[in-house]
Amino acid sequence: MSNRKAIAKTPDAGQLEIESVKLFGKHVSREKGRALLAATMLACALPMLLGIRLWDQIPEIVPSCLTGVDGQDDSLPRWVVVFGMPGLMCVLNLIAHMQLLIHQKRMTMPPRASRLLGRWGFPVISVLFCSGLMKESAGAEVLALDFVTPCVLGLALMLLGAHMLDCPRDARVALRLSFCQDPEAWKAVHTFAGYLWLSVGLLVIAGAMITATSTAATALVILAALAAPVLYAYFSAGRRTN
Repeated sequence: MSNRKAIAKTPDAGQLEIESVKLFGKHVSREKGRALLAATMLACALPMLLGIRLWDQIPEIVPSCLTGVDGQDDSLPRWVVVFGMPGLMCVLNLIAHMQLLIHQKRMTMPPRASRLLGRWGFPVISVLFCSGLMKESAGAEVLALDFVTPCVLGLALMLLGAHMLDCPRDARVALRLSFCQDPEAWKAVHTFAGYLWLSVGLLVIAGAMITATSTAATALVILAALAAPVLYAYFSAGRRTN
């Protein structure tokens, strides 16, 4: 027992524990934390755009298929479906971010539920589930590919952008360009890509909520967003050499 305690108190073991808390506790820089909070809050609220567009098609009382304590159907008013559900996701998302921030400051491991949902659980639920509830209430096809596809692609682009904001040089997913190898260029390019992809991901999701369809323009916007960091790195390198 004494040997185990001695091992646990060694500097190497302590550093390993700190690194473990940082990794599994989802620690991020202050700048990235603020960016992700803003982006995910907007993502949680975007289904409201779909609800406004479908407002006249959603019945005033939406059956929830749930039974209350009195044995009657626990139906929801239209405004709750359109504004209340995404609003609840915004509140829960804010709480999740604050919990992760508090544990990060204390250098403690967050609860399992917080680690599982992380900073993206509630935005994903809001974009896919809340919008699906609105479409079902309006009598539209819930799993229409021309709606689901841009939503999924937008979320994936946002996740990729979040990764790029503090992407380490040894990351498996990174922009390994020959003309941005020095540390300053690496950070500048990945920061540019991170903010751009977060913004374009939100734009793609918002477009799906407003139009309910994916278009050729959506694909072009995504391709342009993916190519933009390469062009940014190339021209930035040219300015530095000159």
